[in-house]
Amino acid sequence: MPRATALPDPALGWRVPSIPPTLGWHERARLGMLPRVPTPPPTLIGPILRWVGDREGRVQTPVPGLWFFRASAPFGPKRVDARMVTLALILQGAKHVDFGERRLQYRPGEYLFVTGERRYTALVEDASEARPYLSLVLELAPESLAAALVALDDAGERRPAVLHTEPLPEAFVAETSPPLLDAITRLVDTLDDAVSRATFAPLVTREIVLHLLRGPAGPILRAAAARDDGRIRRAVAFMNEHVARRFTIEQVARHVGMSPSHFAHRFRDIVRTSPIQYAKRLRLAQARLLMLGEGLGAAEAAASVGYASPSHFTRDFKHEFGAPPAAYAAQLRAR
Repeated sequence: MPRATALPDPALGWRVPSIPPTLGWHERARLGMLPRVPTPPPTLIGPILRWVGDREGRVQTPVPGLWFFRASAPFGPKRVDARMVTLALILQGAKHVDFGERRLQYRPGEYLFVTGERRYTALVEDASEARPYLSLVLELAPESLAAALVALDDAGERRPAVLHTEPLPEAFVAETSPPLLDAITRLVDTLDDAVSRATFAPLVTREIVLHLLRGPAGPILRAAAARDDGRIRRAVAFMNEHVARRFTIEQVARHVGMSPSHFAHRFRDIVRTSPIQYAKRLRLAQARLLMLGEGLGAAEAAASVGYASPSHFTRDFKHEFGAPPAAYAAQLRAR
């Protein structure tokens, strides 16, 4: 694999580390090639280790979009499909990811930011039984990103001065700021208390989104949003308002005066996920609230958000939240 190339863009703020991919994490540490970055504190690592226990691989949590990953030995490369804008923070160990010919390497105190639906390969470089690799992953729902961007604009924070038409970067690595690390720690703290989880987790997640938008990710996502002439925003509002309707993407496209193919392309470019995925996540999130907040059964919740098939709903729900609807609701009520 060729050497990774540094691609700084002062206007947008993203970067690709110029690190020889032939050097592993231990070699770079021995040669002093790793700059000092803030290390995740024990107050964050300890609760996650207790939550994960000795489970290997992906460990789902009750907070939507939040999960952990543990590995007691190096492994990979493994194909990964990011479904949406995603933050991945390493707590212990080290890892690299490959986006085609482009390699990004990161370690404790750094996070990988994936800017939308992407496919890449990942390899855990540093892990052992005594000190397993541990990471935190937070998938950021498109609707929360859109709401945060609107809030920043309403507050008068600076938009991109130039409309960028070149493709946005697939991902970048950045240092975790102390405010961001503090917010992530407080999000993890809500896991063991159902009331805190229901009350504070959504608020802290919004805070995390704002910290990210005020950091290196902000110019990238604002550059995407700046390409909208208003029609995509109207489409998002239409889907939010009609979450229980069995609308088609073609109907949404007609509502905003666009052809279905052009609408799908522009929507993915701006919202960072496909319109089909966006609509599905809206419906599943609403169904989850109905089950947990109003006590609806799975079939009733499915019908309330426009699902014609309960089995289709169960399959989508399990893929989104890691468990079938009834089992998921029972697990949360038991905590």
